[in-house]
Amino acid sequence: MKNEKIDAVVCEEKSATRFSACLLFSANALARAITAIGDEEFGRFGLCYSHAYMLCEVVAQPGITPSELSETLYLTPSTITRLVEKLEQKHYVRRESEGKRTLIYATAEGEAIQPEIAQAWERVGTRYSDAIGKNDVCQLTQQVFKAAKSLGKES
Repeated sequence: MKNEKIDAVVCEEKSATRFSACLLFSANALARAITAIGDEEFGRFGLCYSHAYMLCEVVAQPGITPSELSETLYLTPSTITRLVEKLEQKHYVRRESEGKRTLIYATAEGEAIQPEIAQAWERVGTRYSDAIGKNDVCQLTQQVFKAAKSLGKES
């Protein structure tokens, strides 16, 4: 009897749309939903969530290199360059050359906005937890990241 109820729930979820049983479809639907939350929260001060991630790393690790940012944030070097340029335009980071290496530092303005970014992360987390449930958010995050790492090894 218990299994019949579980099967019924799974079938109902599958029928939400003919593609909802597809991981590609569902993952992209989730990405759009959570990106909208991030865009709303970080858009308050003219940033996207990728800028916020990067600025947090630069503040936490002064003198970080673009290649280190690329590894940490799982972004291509060209994307890192584009994000750094945008943060430079906003006067949140600056680049310094040390021989052949480029080092990235937060400016005083970049460090000053850090508390606002931390508050935005809190609001984002609260919105996810309110909608999904705190334990479910933690489990989902771990599963999604594990899957992303596993699938990233294939490409």
